[in-house]
Amino acid sequence: MAKVGIKGLTYAKYQSGGDGNAVVYTGGKKLDDFISRADITESRSDVKEHADDHQIDSENSLDNVTLAIELVNNNPDIKKDILGHVQENEELLVTGDAAPFVGIGFICRNRFKGAVTYEAYWFFKMQFSTGGVTAETRREQTNFGHETINGTGSAVVLTSGGKEYFYAHKDGLATEALARTWLNSKAGITA
Repeated sequence: MAKVGIKGLTYAKYQSGGDGNAVVYTGGKKLDDFISRADITESRSDVKEHADDHQIDSENSLDNVTLAIELVNNNPDIKKDILGHVQENEELLVTGDAAPFVGIGFICRNRFKGAVTYEAYWFFKMQFSTGGVTAETRREQTNFGHETINGTGSAVVLTSGGKEYFYAHKDGLATEALARTWLNSKAGITA
């Protein structure tokens, strides 16, 4: 299945939960025309226990999830809400304070043998920093430089005594509207 498009950047500020209770978000926002790429990277622990000259156990749980999002448009709300920049008068100030935790997601459009389906991703609790900004003068060839933000996920426990979760994924949706509805419900967006 080919991923042929990405859109619908959606996020909300983490408020509480994830410690055996449902996660609560505030200030959910949906932005179109802001995301051009998303890279999800998972890493697993790789611990093996040996006894009597053979492996008797292993620990291979997911221990880290990172998300790199390439933004096409600079938006002061993204800078304030996701990166924790502070607005004073008409300028954004970068502080040394920790960035806030946010829930964040997006929609992918897939094509397989002519059929189009949609999938949506929601990351429960991420903390972002900027991946840097590159600018250059236009010469014979124009290179469009976009800002990338890099997030590190924290696991949440949604039910008492339950498992740890980093993100949710909904695949095989027939329409973009279904993917959007699912993301909006995660971010607490009702309108």
